Amino acid sequence: MGTEALATPAPREQRVLMQAMLTRLPEFSDRLAQLLSDEDEFYHQVDSTAPDELRKVCRANLERALTALVEGRGLPLDAARKTGLAQARQGIPLPSVLRAFRIGGIFVYERLLELAGPGFINPARTVEINSNVWKTIDLYSDALTTAYSEVAAELSHEKLALLDGLLQGRFATQAELENAAKELDLPAAGTFVAVVTETVEPKERPGVEALLRARRWKSAWRPGAEIGLVVIDRVEDVRRLRDVLGALPLAVGMSRPFNGFLEVPDAVHRARIARRSLTTGTTGVAVFGDSPVTTLVASAPAMSRDVVRSVLTGILVLPKAERHVLLDTLVAWFAGHGSAKEAADRLIVHPNTVRYRLRRVQELTRRDLSDPVDVGELYVALEAVRLADDAR
Repeated sequence: MGTEALATPAPREQRVLMQAMLTRLPEFSDRLAQLLSDEDEFYHQVDSTAPDELRKVCRANLERALTALVEGRGLPLDAARKTGLAQARQGIPLPSVLRAFRIGGIFVYERLLELAGPGFINPARTVEINSNVWKTIDLYSDALTTAYSEVAAELSHEKLALLDGLLQGRFATQAELENAAKELDLPAAGTFVAVVTETVEPKERPGVEALLRARRWKSAWRPGAEIGLVVIDRVEDVRRLRDVLGALPLAVGMSRPFNGFLEVPDAVHRARIARRSLTTGTTGVAVFGDSPVTTLVASAPAMSRDVVRSVLTGILVLPKAERHVLLDTLVAWFAGHGSAKEAADRLIVHPNTVRYRLRRVQELTRRDLSDPVDVGELYVALEAVRLADDAR
């Protein structure tokens, strides 16, 4: 593969149009950034969390490509390879990068025709420009794919072993911990949050590490297992991190902030429990301990199933429709702080209907909704049902 793609100087009229694009670079950078955001989920998330960063990248790429073509230097494939190496190490998904190059190439071609207007370029020259655009996209795509393969090979051994050592608590000496931190580009001493994520189908999984990097967060992620360590500089970063992750098509569990690598295994365990406290199939972020009862239920699934069988068997043996009505009424009653009227408003039924259903719940469970102990048992069982895969 050569070091430059399409080094033949562009025709004069094409160079004039490219020079015109360069004079309106801010406008075209904004338009390209918006197009990427509209067409690709990863870049949509970047645009939502770091719009200035996306526009800066679009401007740099457009300026480099247009300047090279105006000057007749061709497009350097080495630059594409370096871009691919950097983006792969940042965790940006390869399909998103390849899609961005296709979108960018077509965008430049269409803007050239837009600037030219009727008759400025003859039809034969238009076909030639179109052909050159697709040749460039193909060459760049090959260079990017090769770069991603190289990074995959280099990450598959030593760094993954170091990250696994941290996640599993295999390092005991300070020297081992400091070496792992250095190689993973993490501070040896600092505050961290452990994160466990799961993609909620059918949406494409975004590159979480790259999105966080765009917001200037340092992090290290275990590919496949989707476990990460995120560096927290300030207390308010926890809320900001939660907001960013909550905007993604993911179910996310987070530990509370902790100091030092020795606490990583326990923090990862807590993040897993937090992830299990989200209802199956839903997106969102749960932080360990935010809801103590839910955290307790998620941390002991086998015991929670025993509680369900003990407390709710009389309801769970009912036909599906009736079971749903009673459980949904109980959920609304808890959400309404024990008020039949508030529960009725939530369910859009008469308060007397709620009262009748609650009497049925008391009869079937042999629990009294005026007894705090019985109410506590019902709430724990209800949370266990909510988190179970098939109880509803």
